[in-house]
Amino acid sequence: MAIASDRSIEAATRRIGEEIFHRAHACAPSIASIEYWQQFGMNWLTRDEDLKRRLFEFIAVLPSANGARHVAAELERKLTEGHRPLTSLPPPVLLAAMMCRPGSPLRGLVGATVRRASLTMAQQFICGATVEQAIDGVRRLRRQGMAFTLDVLGEAVHDDAVALTLQKRYIELIDRLSAVAPTWQRDRNLDEAPFGPLPRVNLSIKLTAIVNAMDPSQGERGVEAVLNRLRPILRRAQERGAFVNIDTEHHAIKNMTFEVFRRVLTEPEFRDWPDCGIVVQAYLRDARRDLMGLVDFARHRGTPIWVRLVKGAYWDSEIAEAHRLGVRPPVFTQKRLSDTSFETITRMMLEHVDVIRPAFASHNVRSIAHAMALERALDLPPRTVEFQMLTGMGNPLKRALVDMGQRLRVYAPFGDFVAGMAYLIRRLIENTANESFLRQSFERDADHAALLASPGSAEELDEPDAPPWPSKTIVQHPELAGVSG
Repeated sequence: MAIASDRSIEAATRRIGEEIFHRAHACAPSIASIEYWQQFGMNWLTRDEDLKRRLFEFIAVLPSANGARHVAAELERKLTEGHRPLTSLPPPVLLAAMMCRPGSPLRGLVGATVRRASLTMAQQFICGATVEQAIDGVRRLRRQGMAFTLDVLGEAVHDDAVALTLQKRYIELIDRLSAVAPTWQRDRNLDEAPFGPLPRVNLSIKLTAIVNAMDPSQGERGVEAVLNRLRPILRRAQERGAFVNIDTEHHAIKNMTFEVFRRVLTEPEFRDWPDCGIVVQAYLRDARRDLMGLVDFARHRGTPIWVRLVKGAYWDSEIAEAHRLGVRPPVFTQKRLSDTSFETITRMMLEHVDVIRPAFASHNVRSIAHAMALERALDLPPRTVEFQMLTGMGNPLKRALVDMGQRLRVYAPFGDFVAGMAYLIRRLIENTANESFLRQSFERDADHAALLASPGSAEELDEPDAPPWPSKTIVQHPELAGVSG
């Protein structure tokens, strides 16, 4: 396997990154499009960190609001509570707050309008509430040259009846999608890889959604409870030729998730099944060890596995929990180190493509370009690498990768708005953070050279952080802390 020098890989990363930026800007939505104004409105409302916090706390309680007037009352409470003077609010927000006051004849109208606007916003990140809407959504993605992975919204379930319902929903989804997938037009870019054909139906599962209160302290009994719920889903996927990816969630259940994955895939009925994968979270300090453990596992198993590499979506809650316990956070506390970890593990995955099928989930142009440069430097066939992105985020970037002939898969959750609240809040936090790569990338004065600069060297990943470890404002508010991770 050939490999170029680090200097040539770095130069290639920057060239590819500039091409991606150029294509993405060419694919940007026009000022006359709804997409443009949705993003403009989101950026405008969330430039003020305090206002953003208040709005996100309002969204967190919105599903429990009973009727338009209750929605208006909650909005007024969130906008006016504390010591912030009303006059400091942006004029349109101030006007809305005043119209939400008790006795205002427009209170109900404002509440109904806000609820409708919130649902419209949620639809940016969630591809529908029913199986039929989900099927329509993935058809649209394929027409745009994009593959999909569907996720049924719901996590951290504490009601066994709900968990059982979600398990059955996954099985139903496999059946329904598998019935219509053969009618879809063949797309070589989406349906084939250098190592063989790819399942058209692709699902992602959170284990905390299909069991009641997944708990590592339960030991073998807890692992077996998860296996009992997971096996029927995998069995149906295997029968129907579908793919299943196991999502890795918060750190406390990470080892248990990996144990379930290894156990089920060494059972005789699944040992030779190649269409299953798991997630490695680059922001975890032990991510490199996790990846090499999966490499060793796949070699011992004798059948390759898929690995989706992500940065990680639970940073706020992991930091908050570590602060609460007074321990070192399991995640890197500097974003730069998460990016460095991502690049380091990207290389490790591509150096083991005989047993690891690589998928890189990121909206960071630098991370994407680096993976593409490594694929070429290692002389791997085109489309060995798969890229994955989220519904509702970075649409110009998605279109740019499709134009470049890359295989792109879109993570498309569907289901009930209430069940998806934790997911939605995480997406909003990511999409509006000042340090968000997407937000920085498409500002008018974006410095592409800075955005494409190397985040650092792998050696830095072993250096200890100096306490006190930083925390983000958002996790200090209990209404958000419960739903953001």
